[in-house]
Amino acid sequence: MLINFTDPMFSNRVLGFENLVDRLERISNESQSSYPPYNIYRDGLKFQIEVALAGIDKKDVEIELCDSVLTVSYGGPEEGSENDTLHRGIAKRAFKLKFTLAEDLEVVGATSKNGLLKIDLEKILPDHKKPRVINIK
Repeated sequence: MLINFTDPMFSNRVLGFENLVDRLERISNESQSSYPPYNIYRDGLKFQIEVALAGIDKKDVEIELCDSVLTVSYGGPEEGSENDTLHRGIAKRAFKLKFTLAEDLEVVGATSKNGLLKIDLEKILPDHKKPRVINIK
């Protein structure tokens, strides 16, 4: 089922969610590549994105967070560095992966080991959203 976010019936009945609607429209218009392969794990309020970066040095990878969009990118190999390659089975091409994050999701850090980039995230619950006990008087 496709939702038309510009339909007046939809936009007139949903108030205060303009940012969410804009983000959903942006997601629906983006096409995602399957390169490089990645996994997403969840453990309670903690998340981890794991990206396979075989043969790519961590200094050449850029991680950026802007307007709740986490972007992992690599510009590709330097010109002329692949002149003696007889067979290419391990891709080292440029890429840009984008992940749209919830507003309460915070990037904690990133590590790279054995060709795997791991980006740790955590959902931060504000005090007013945490469960609390109401005393009866």
